[in-house]
Amino acid sequence: MKLSDKITTLRKSNGWSQEDLAEQLNVSRQAISRWENGTALPDANNILQLSKLFNVTTDYLLNEDYSSDDDIPCVKEVHNILESKKVRYGKLFLIASIAFLLSAAAWLIQAVNCLDVIYCVLAVVNALLSLVNIILYEKGKKTERK
Repeated sequence: MKLSDKITTLRKSNGWSQEDLAEQLNVSRQAISRWENGTALPDANNILQLSKLFNVTTDYLLNEDYSSDDDIPCVKEVHNILESKKVRYGKLFLIASIAFLLSAAAWLIQAVNCLDVIYCVLAVVNALLSLVNIILYEKGKKTERK
């Protein structure tokens, strides 16, 4: 995708007119029009401002081979690392919740008075809610991937 197309797409996805974008960059609306028509190119400072404004990298804006930031190799690598950490932390949280549930249940068995029983029941409910939260979160992630 060409720079001109990327600017147009990003501007429209933000719901901005050419005038709105020009105002934010301190350039004329005609300059934005020329950039989007491909008859002129923004200077380095404006490329940097565009990347900050649209929350994309300058690599994405300047390289026609990239159709999104996710196509940049280092960005792909970071996404993969983050996904693996999410899975690992999700599993650790699940294990911790199960351990908490078991310890609360053991405490409930040894409860001597009414107040201990109430505390134990609350702890068990808390652990169960944590497990339900994890399960729903994992289902939501699987739905997103599809």
